[in-house]
Amino acid sequence: MAISGNTLAFTTLVERHSNYVSGIASRFLMREEDTRDVVQDTFIRVWKHLANYDGRSLFTTWLYAIVFNLCLDRIRVKKRKPEISLTEEHMWRVNEHADATDPVYNIDSGSIARAIRSFSEELSKVQRHVFVLRDLHDLPVSEVCRLTGYDTDKVKANLYHARKFMREKLTRGGYL
Repeated sequence: MAISGNTLAFTTLVERHSNYVSGIASRFLMREEDTRDVVQDTFIRVWKHLANYDGRSLFTTWLYAIVFNLCLDRIRVKKRKPEISLTEEHMWRVNEHADATDPVYNIDSGSIARAIRSFSEELSKVQRHVFVLRDLHDLPVSEVCRLTGYDTDKVKANLYHARKFMREKLTRGGYL
């Protein structure tokens, strides 16, 4: 069992959840290099703190919170030290290792998915967080509140504005 330090069991855990972690990180970070770094950091943190997982929530919920917080940390650092991307294509490339069951990767061969990723960059930080968590990861509002620390009214209001913005952009772009 991975919790007792069994490296083979931990390897299985990593293999089972790496696409999930990668999919989450790629939607928040939009850059493959940052995504890889966060995936690696996530599993390092899981290895170090697996004994702290108490089983009160699903393992994937606990894992999601780790990825989410690492992504927020990475975004904060990037805002302090902005980088210039070499190409738009590189910045918006869909992670080929993403989970095929993830809704954002199953939409019309990726064209709408790329549009959603692009348009989500234009949302405010709060709107983007709640939109990704609620609509792309299908988490309940209560879980979005728990992960972000926002109250229910803030989540719902920002989700409303994010959805309205996305609907307008997708309609104008001919996707809807």
